[in-house]
Amino acid sequence: MSGVDSQTKKRLRGVILKLVYQNHERQKHRLDDVTLTGVLERLHFDVYVNLVRELLQDMGERELLKFLEERNRQHGGVSIRQIQIRPRGRDIIEGTAADPAVYVE
Repeated sequence: MSGVDSQTKKRLRGVILKLVYQNHERQKHRLDDVTLTGVLERLHFDVYVNLVRELLQDMGERELLKFLEERNRQHGGVSIRQIQIRPRGRDIIEGTAADPAVYVE
């Protein structure tokens, strides 16, 4: 998937938020970027790890999620672990708040 359009990104943000919310509700282990990419692929989204990282970073800036971001000093890559939903993210999933950049089905 190259050059992902804004509508697709909005939908992916909503799906990611919902997945993290459901994971939190079930009190499961916190997700990481690679696991989340695999889950999205199984849901038939054409995604790759760097796109998921980009969306997670964006959602962190919007205060929807929080996570640990680690840089590998050898190859400069980034990994995102311990993804958690923040109160504003829960509000969007539960319908008590909205964000024009997030589409929740």
